[in-house]
Amino acid sequence: MAQSKTQKLKSLKKKLKELEDVKLKQALARYGEAYQASGAAWQENAAWELADEEVSVLRAMVAEIKDEIKSLEHPNPQASLPTVPLANRQNTS
Repeated sequence: MAQSKTQKLKSLKKKLKELEDVKLKQALARYGEAYQASGAAWQENAAWELADEEVSVLRAMVAEIKDEIKSLEHPNPQASLPTVPLANRQNTS
C-alpha cells in the first residue's frame, strides 16, 4: 500500500511539473499571441477564445492534481470519521 502511494505521488508530481512547466507555458504563449494578433477585437477572436479556454482547463487540471497530491501527503484523519447529525447528539451539559 505504501509503495503504491509513493508511486502515485511520484506520478502526480511528474504530471504536475509537465503541466506547469510545458503545457501551461505553451498555452499562455498562444493566449498572448492570439490577444496581440486580434488588436482591439480580442473578445471576438476565435483563436483567443480557444487559447483562453485551454488555459482555463489546464489551470483546473493543475489545481486538481495539487489537491490530490495534498490529500495524499497530508491525509485528513477527520474525513474518515462518521458524522453524527446534530439532532442525534446528546446534550452533555
